[in-house]
Amino acid sequence: MSDSGRLSAPVLLPPALDVSYGADELGRPTVTATVCLGDDYQGPPGCVHGGYLAAMFDNLLGVLPYKMTGRKGSYTGRLTVRYRSLTPLGAELVLTGRVTDARHRLVTTAARCHAGGVLTAEAKALFVRPASGGP
Repeated sequence: MSDSGRLSAPVLLPPALDVSYGADELGRPTVTATVCLGDDYQGPPGCVHGGYLAAMFDNLLGVLPYKMTGRKGSYTGRLTVRYRSLTPLGAELVLTGRVTDARHRLVTTAARCHAGGVLTAEAKALFVRPASGGP
């Protein structure tokens, strides 16, 4: 805590991800990213803060509606993260994401984060594409 009685916090954006794109057996887009996070992203000692994992999932999955339609501007309607185990700092993290359903303006997605083959977190998200003529 700082002298003013306020909690101090780092001013960090989620890290840039090294992303590659693909498609599943139904032709729906998939995405894979790798990243290695240092001490600036620490939450529990030696581990990644869960908020950064959530932000990375949001960034990763947010490109999938665009990849489906070529139209930018989908909005996160819901993001649920389930933390399975602590995510270590300094390890290569592999995040994978896929579209699970797409109906009208709604796109549902799912993702996982692995460190050294261990599942550390998974996410589900709902994205809403703007109505035609919208922003």
